[in-house]
Amino acid sequence: MQFEYPYVFLILLVFIICAFTCKEKSAYMYMPNFFKISLHVKVNYIKESLKWLSIIMLVTALASPLTKDEKIATKPAHAVMLLMDVSDSMSNGRMVVNALGGVDSKLNVAKQRASEYIKQRVSDNVGIIVFGDFAYVASPLSFDHLSSATLLESIKKGVAGRKTAMYDALFLSARLLKDSKAKEKVVILLTDGFNTAGQIPLEAALRTIEDEKLKVFTVGIGRYGDYDQNVLKLIAQKSGGEFFSARSSDSLEKIYAHIDRLQKSELRAKPEFNNNYLFMFPLSLSLLFIFAYILLHIRGTRK
Repeated sequence: MQFEYPYVFLILLVFIICAFTCKEKSAYMYMPNFFKISLHVKVNYIKESLKWLSIIMLVTALASPLTKDEKIATKPAHAVMLLMDVSDSMSNGRMVVNALGGVDSKLNVAKQRASEYIKQRVSDNVGIIVFGDFAYVASPLSFDHLSSATLLESIKKGVAGRKTAMYDALFLSARLLKDSKAKEKVVILLTDGFNTAGQIPLEAALRTIEDEKLKVFTVGIGRYGDYDQNVLKLIAQKSGGEFFSARSSDSLEKIYAHIDRLQKSELRAKPEFNNNYLFMFPLSLSLLFIFAYILLHIRGTRK
């Protein structure tokens, strides 16, 4: 238990000082032809105790005693939305070097490295959008990183069509991050192609990104010429992010490590408290003591 206004207890000093310096007027009995005679009034210790108890309880109530129930409110440092190109070229186009030094499809390599990255974002909200002919939410913003990573690994080629609706994916990510209370909102866009589908123009996607203050890191996977380097650089520049080029699993790993350093995440776990005010208890006791004091006083005057 603690007190919201502990300095209120200083009021008790006033009562204590007054108890020794502010003397009661003595009672006298007047008799004809005699001097007035001072009466010795016997101190009623029960009444005195009740008086002081009522004062102490009243001051305690004014100090506002309370208890606090602590709870931890976890707030994400970042909200990270991963945009994964699953168009036909990611599976059937040129191969890239995998983690073992062999060759594999861009989609498999991208999924593996993105999955590892998601598992490391322990204190961030992470969501996944995949896009082909259209963009859709594969996993909403969540702290369940293991489920998100598992879901990403299970995505197959052709789930969203053969083309590349890159701008639609950017627009959708802005819509999903709009209500996030994260300190910073981050988008990682990974593609190996040009925007060839969708209904959202580049200007509208850029405007939405700027309005929502999203930082977009763009990653072109494959050889130069496979993807629209100019557009990816423009998106990164407009949003305050960065453009990267990846030709292998190792280069993707380094890119994610670099992004992780730039967006180093700290758990925004701030303790919050529910205050339980207890002033009614000492206040009730004070009123009870005052009532008992008055009763004793009335009984004493009737004798």
